[in-house]
Amino acid sequence: MDKIKDLLPAVFRLFENPETKKRSKLVDSWPSIAGPKIGPHTKPFLKDVELIVWVDQSALAFEIRQKHLPSLLKRTQAVMGEETVKKIRIKVGQLR
Repeated sequence: MDKIKDLLPAVFRLFENPETKKRSKLVDSWPSIAGPKIGPHTKPFLKDVELIVWVDQSALAFEIRQKHLPSLLKRTQAVMGEETVKKIRIKVGQLR
């Protein structure tokens, strides 16, 4: 008979939410995806296949939209997968 301590890790894996894993991976990888200029002023949020990036400064949001959106999408897809993130939307607001 197996000991409970040996069975618990397998039981906990059954309850893990794949969406939570995706969000954790995104948040953990975000500083390297966004880089030192953009990363500290942004917060990513994954909703379905859309990455919503909250930006704390409107000027930076404009710059991201104009210059960095395609490369940011490619770097995010390289980490998360092309099927996971298909679009990025930039929003300006307070980071929480």
